[in-house]
Amino acid sequence: MFVKDRSAACFFIGIPIVYVLLFGTLYLKNTVNYTATVVYDEDQTALSREVVRAFEDSDRFRIVAYVDTQEELEQYMREKKSLVGVAIPLHFSRDIKKGVSAPILFEVDGSNIIIANTLIGSAQDLIGKVYPAIAQDLIGVIGMPPGASSHYASPIDVETRILNNPTFGYTNFLLIGLGVYALQTGIVLTVGPLVNREFQRLDAWKETATPLILAGKMLAYWLCGVLTFIGYVLICVYVFMLPFRGGIGELLLLGSGYVFSVAAVGCFIGTVAPGEVMAVLMPLLYIMPALLFSGYIWPQMIMNTFSYVFAKSVPIGYMADNMRDLMLNGYAPHLLHDAGILYMSGLVLLVAAGGIFSLRRKHSKFRSDEGAPT
Repeated sequence: MFVKDRSAACFFIGIPIVYVLLFGTLYLKNTVNYTATVVYDEDQTALSREVVRAFEDSDRFRIVAYVDTQEELEQYMREKKSLVGVAIPLHFSRDIKKGVSAPILFEVDGSNIIIANTLIGSAQDLIGKVYPAIAQDLIGVIGMPPGASSHYASPIDVETRILNNPTFGYTNFLLIGLGVYALQTGIVLTVGPLVNREFQRLDAWKETATPLILAGKMLAYWLCGVLTFIGYVLICVYVFMLPFRGGIGELLLLGSGYVFSVAAVGCFIGTVAPGEVMAVLMPLLYIMPALLFSGYIWPQMIMNTFSYVFAKSVPIGYMADNMRDLMLNGYAPHLLHDAGILYMSGLVLLVAAGGIFSLRRKHSKFRSDEGAPT
């Protein structure tokens, strides 16, 4: 069946194997561990330190900072330096000793509902395991008998505050990322074959320099892509009622950079693919893994090294989270930096595509000259 087309056989057999290997690597640990956490212990007592120590000792959480005010904790969460915040209020220890319910505030970024739900459950389990240690402390501190101390140690109330997506709406979580993914898919699968098709029309471009050919095409693809991006955002906001809390200028800067970079990927694939069919097949090795490694579903800050490097090598890795933050939070702390990377990576790919296009163009002309009658 594949005797005459070995490349098709490679994709037929290879794509499922490559996908399984990549996705297995991404989810190898099978759990959400070492999530960046910031702690605000206002009480600063032996009992409050027992709670903090439990988070320190847990594999689920990785404390990245201890702050002195609630405002600092909120800033860490807003700037995406942590996904979790733990705040222990003043009089926490006093209330426990009095038998009064003592609250602990557990803040979690709800943009990613899968991760947020896991972390909330982990925090509640963790606090439940703290009870025996607190009971022992009460025995030593105020001389309570074991039965009474365990009764007094139990009323720790974990108050959960979900930021950015408080209703845990699936539309807010999925639609933004799927739209970005669909835009990437449409651009790469269209631009690659269209650029590759130009190798069949080189005679029509023999008087035009390669940079002008690619620049003209990229401009058209870029403009169409930006208009499509704007249309997709309008549908999200006005048809499906997704919140949009960011600025229009930031949105256009990020979206135009993403479209430019993805179109450059398509252009590069189109220049290296041997034919139109391969220009369609080759992106399949990139499109699906790019979404899963983008950090949109599995956060980049908890990825293993290989997955993190992969995430930083694809345009959607610089787009999806920023887009969600901009729409749901009104602020994306890494937007300017990531938009700059999108434009620069697109420019590098365009230069590389131009070089390959020129080489293939010269090779095609050389073969034509060889075959010409003398």
